[in-house]
Amino acid sequence: MLTVDDYEIIRRKHRDEGLSQREIAQQLGHSRKTIKKALELGIPPGYRLTKPRPKPTIEPYTKIIDQWFKENKTTRRKQRMTVLKMYERLLQHGCSVYQ
Repeated sequence: MLTVDDYEIIRRKHRDEGLSQREIAQQLGHSRKTIKKALELGIPPGYRLTKPRPKPTIEPYTKIIDQWFKENKTTRRKQRMTVLKMYERLLQHGCSVYQ
């Protein structure tokens, strides 16, 4: 896996020194495909989850919350539900913060 410094070195060698992808790969010990990906990306990719994290506490209430957000989009600004009001309504629905 490449570090941020590796991305910078690869870009600098290609841009400033005019080296080809193959030459950079030989010098740094990475594959040519890796060098190509590093040059194509403007910035290094961040961490990506393989699967979403489980949300056991809030999962049963997501439909209700989504409905509240939809209603907020259509109501006037002064009458929209704040996050604090949503939290209080969740408590009324039986949502417990600490399970």
